[in-house]
Amino acid sequence: MVRWLGIWRLIAALPLFALAACVDGLTVVPGPVSDFIVVSDFTVPEGAVRLDPSFGFSLYRGEPGVPTQQRAASIGRAVGFLVTDTIADRLRALGYDAQSTTNPSPQTGSRALLISGTFREIDEGERRHPTEMGSAVIADVQIKAEIPGLGVRPVQSFTIDSRTAPQATVTGAATRRETGVDADATRIGVEIARVVADVAKRNNWMPAAK
Repeated sequence: MVRWLGIWRLIAALPLFALAACVDGLTVVPGPVSDFIVVSDFTVPEGAVRLDPSFGFSLYRGEPGVPTQQRAASIGRAVGFLVTDTIADRLRALGYDAQSTTNPSPQTGSRALLISGTFREIDEGERRHPTEMGSAVIADVQIKAEIPGLGVRPVQSFTIDSRTAPQATVTGAATRRETGVDADATRIGVEIARVVADVAKRNNWMPAAK
C-alpha cells in the first residue's frame, strides 16, 4: 500500500486532461493545487546482485556463513529502499508532492507521475579495498503518467549507471566518504529525481502548495 495518507483528497474534484505532443506524446494543462509523484520500489530480478566473494564467512570456525541467497536478497532490498527513498526525498525537497509505495503498479485515481524501475545489476565490488572499488548499481527506469479518464500512459524510459551518473552533492546524498553500493544507490536516486523533476516541470506538474 502507499506509504502516505490523503492521496484520495482530490479525486472528486479533478477534471479530465488531454494528451498531445510534448514529452513523448504527453502534454497536460495545469490541474489541481498539487499533482502527485509516486515512486514504486524498484524490482530486483534473480541474479541481479553480484556479491563480494570475500564476505559472508562465519566468525566461528566450522559454522557456515550467511547463505548467498539470503545475502543477495538483503542487499537488493537495502539498495532498492535507498534508491526509492532518495528519489522521493529529493523530489519533496524540490517542492513536489512525492511519496513512495511498495505497490509496483499503483493507481491513485488522480493526476500523477508514476516512477518505477528494475535493477539490471547491483555489484558489491571489493569491499575490503579502502575505496570499495568496483561497485555499481545499474537500473532501467520508467516514468508514466496517470491521467483521470485516460488511464496510465508511458512518458519516458532510460537506463542509469552509477559509474557514469553525476556525483551526488545534495544534503543527505552520497559524500566522498561514502563508498560502495550505498553511495551508488544514492547517486542514481538523485539523478533519477532530477530527470523526473525535469519531466514534471515541462509538463506543468504543480508543486505542493506551501
